[in-house]
Amino acid sequence: MPDDDAATVRPLRADQLEPALRVIEAAQHLAATGGDLNDTLAGLARQLTEFIDASACLISRIDMERGTVNDCAGYARPPHRWERTAEEHPLSDFPCTAGVVDTGAPYSCTASDAEPTEMRLLVELGYRSLLMLRLDVDGEPFGLIEIYDERRRRFAPGEIRLCSALAGEAGAMIARTRMSERLEEAYFATLGALAAALEAKDAYTNDHASQIAELAGAVCERLDIAPGESRLVRLAALLHDIGKIGVPEVILRKPGPLTARETAKMRQHAEIGARILKPVPHFAELVPLVRASHERWDGTGYPEGLAAERIPLGARVICVCDAFHAMTEDRVYRRALPVGDAMAEIERCSGSQFDPECAEALLDVVRAQGWPRIARDRVVRLAHDPV
Repeated sequence: MPDDDAATVRPLRADQLEPALRVIEAAQHLAATGGDLNDTLAGLARQLTEFIDASACLISRIDMERGTVNDCAGYARPPHRWERTAEEHPLSDFPCTAGVVDTGAPYSCTASDAEPTEMRLLVELGYRSLLMLRLDVDGEPFGLIEIYDERRRRFAPGEIRLCSALAGEAGAMIARTRMSERLEEAYFATLGALAAALEAKDAYTNDHASQIAELAGAVCERLDIAPGESRLVRLAALLHDIGKIGVPEVILRKPGPLTARETAKMRQHAEIGARILKPVPHFAELVPLVRASHERWDGTGYPEGLAAERIPLGARVICVCDAFHAMTEDRVYRRALPVGDAMAEIERCSGSQFDPECAEALLDVVRAQGWPRIARDRVVRLAHDPV
C-alpha cells in the first residue's frame, strides 16, 4: 500500500524549476571567479545585469560608521560602458538609498516617480529605471546593489526575489572569503613564529627571508605570474630556509669555508624544511617550492639535481632572488658585493645556475625599482631602512 505522504507529492513544473535553476547557475558562475573579493563583486554585477535583462549594475561598499557608500564594482552591457570610479557618496544625500541600507528592503523606481536625488542620478547616467538591494554578509550590511535599465520598467516581484537570492549567495561567498582571510592571518602568524625560531639560530636569516619574499613577489609580477601563484612563491620564499633549524649552529655561524661533511649537512636543510611543512595542510603547496629552492638550472643543485623546467617555476624565482640577496648582504666570512657587481654575476650565471627568464626579470626589477629597498605595498614588508 503506497505511503499517503508520498502519494501527494507532485513533480515541479518547468516554469517552477526555472527560477531556482537560474539562481544555481548564476551562483556557480560566481564561484568560478575564485576567492578574490573584487572579482566576486564584479561577477555579481554582471550576473545580476544579465539575470533580469537590465542595462547595468553598480555595487558599492557600505561604511555604516561614516554613513557612506563607496563604488567598487560595476558592469554595463554593450553598447553601454561602465567607467570604473572610486567615488564616495554620503547616504544623507540619497534618502531612498539610505532607506535601503537601513532597512534592507528593496527599492525600485523609474525616472518619472523617483525621489529628486535618485531622479537626477538616473538622468545623469542615461537610465530610466532603478532597482536597489542591500548585500548582507554575516547578517550585517556590507554592500549596496544598484541595477539600472535604459527602459522605463517596473521590476516584478519575482525578479526582485531572484536578484535577492543571488545576492544572498554572493554574501555567503564573501563570508567564506573573510573567514579564509582570517585563517590566512593566523597562518602568517605561524610563519612569523617559525621564522623567529630560525632567527634564534641564524641571526641574518629572518631579514634575509623577508626581503627575498618581497623581491620574489616583484619578480613574479615581472614574469606575469598569476596573483594566486605569486602569493605561494612569496610564502615559500619566506620559509625556504626554515630547514636550517635542523642544522647545527656551529655550521650556520662558521666564519670560514665549510668542509665537505659540513656542506653535506648544510644541504640537508632543503629536505628538512619540506618535512617540517608537509604535515600542515595549508602549507602543502609550498613544500615543492621549498624543497627545490636550491636546485640549479643546469642540474647541479640539490637535493635532487633537477634541471631546467623540471624545477618548479616558483623555486627558480626563489633561487635567483636568494642568490642576489646573499651577494648584496654582509656575511661573517665576507663583505657584501656592490649591487652592480651582484647584477653582473646574476647575468653571468644566467643559463647555468639560474633560469634565464627569471634572471632577466630580477635584473629588470632591480633596474626599475632599486635595491636594497623595493617600494611596494605587500603583505610581506622589508625589515630594514634604505642604505
